[in-house]
Amino acid sequence: MKTLLSANSNSTDRQDTRPVRKNQILELKIDRLAFGGAGIARVDDYIIFVGNEAVPGQIVSAQITQAKSTFAEAKIREIIQPGDQEIPAPCPYFHHCGGCKHQNIPYKLQTDYFHRQIVEIYQHLGQFDDIKVQPTIPSEKTLRYRNKMEFAFSNRRWRIGQTDTEKPENFALGLRVPGNYMKAIDIDDCLIAPEETPIVLRLVRTFALENHIPAFDTIRHDGFLRHLVLRKGEHTGNLMINIVTHDDSPKIFEPLIVQLSKELPNLVSVVNTVTRAVSGTTMGEKTNLLFGQDSIEEKLGNLSFKISPASFFQTNTGMAEKLYETIQSAAGIRKTETVWDLYCGTGSIALFLAESARQVIGFEIVPSAIQDAMENASRNGIDNARFIRGDLDQLFRKSPELLSDLPAPDVLVIDPPRVGMHPKLVQDILPLNPSRIIYVSCNPSTQVRDLKTICQLGGYHIEFVRPIDLFPHTPHIEVVTKLTRF
Repeated sequence: MKTLLSANSNSTDRQDTRPVRKNQILELKIDRLAFGGAGIARVDDYIIFVGNEAVPGQIVSAQITQAKSTFAEAKIREIIQPGDQEIPAPCPYFHHCGGCKHQNIPYKLQTDYFHRQIVEIYQHLGQFDDIKVQPTIPSEKTLRYRNKMEFAFSNRRWRIGQTDTEKPENFALGLRVPGNYMKAIDIDDCLIAPEETPIVLRLVRTFALENHIPAFDTIRHDGFLRHLVLRKGEHTGNLMINIVTHDDSPKIFEPLIVQLSKELPNLVSVVNTVTRAVSGTTMGEKTNLLFGQDSIEEKLGNLSFKISPASFFQTNTGMAEKLYETIQSAAGIRKTETVWDLYCGTGSIALFLAESARQVIGFEIVPSAIQDAMENASRNGIDNARFIRGDLDQLFRKSPELLSDLPAPDVLVIDPPRVGMHPKLVQDILPLNPSRIIYVSCNPSTQVRDLKTICQLGGYHIEFVRPIDLFPHTPHIEVVTKLTRF
């Protein structure tokens, strides 16, 4: 390590054993990647997490942003020497957007890094030393894989260079700057978004500028245009455009609809969501249908799904199929068995498994998701799936009579949000005594926390761990884990 600039010291620092100080600038070598995408460097045995697209093997000039007793955080100021296997990122906005942090790493290495990170999490956080993590299932597509993409309007444009002065400063349509909710990068395309993205961005931007339609101001909470959301059926080609506005004036978009429908033959839906919320939500109090139908259709395996503007659906269709096939294979469901699906959302996993089971019961707190799940069951002719609305954090304790009337699960599928399961729910599921538990997670740290409790208190052991990459070039990963009873 070479210190390029020392932080100021005073007498109060003499008892402080931290080898670095906030704002200090250091020359560091990136050893490896941590889960979450940060690079790991060391000063002796002291760990420094380095953000800003770090790649193993790089030598960087980095500034300390936080210095704690056991670790520090830093941001890259300059790459002094590239990593041995570092590659140029194909996206022109790579150094500004912050979404695809790993575009400068060959894709095969990305999946290898995920595998190592999952092994470390299971071993270090869970003390599952004898667990063999299977290789990461790679994404079939590494670009244009997202079937949903949200863009932001802003009246404060983020400059991407000193000479970036051609576009107006008071308008941007693109992506938020990391750590800056006020500004957005004005972009012409996003390489992981649907192929129609550059056409839509161009037409909407031109329409807004020519008609002097203001972007929303996140500080004053005024303006009109808030978000632009694209949704596409990977297997059907159906395209939906959702323009989110602060006020309810749908007629303003009539000339734009003519242009969009002329250049996009697969456009089947244009809607306008109206929200006066202060937050940056794309959910609204009202939705106006501007063109076509109010939903699009997508297929997963032999199933057909209706996707409305607010519906949840896995953002990588091809890999969602791989994910569900992995769950189905791990579960090994027989026609005589009952499956419970906790946090079932719109029912896509439950319906995918229904053909193999005697019956499937899904649990979800969001009313609209339950409604979508029932509609999707009906449209696919599935009559052995039912869906129950309830808050899983307390349902098992507050409504024991409801659960006592249900057939006990032979297989329990759990797919919680990133925060994992409520601690009481972890305890609540143990008396159900299913023979197999399939835990699906986009956050292996909270997954391992819950699995440790289930194994220790419930008499289960881990039989199967499989990472699946649904989000290439990002630090996010799905992990499917199978538990069986001893």
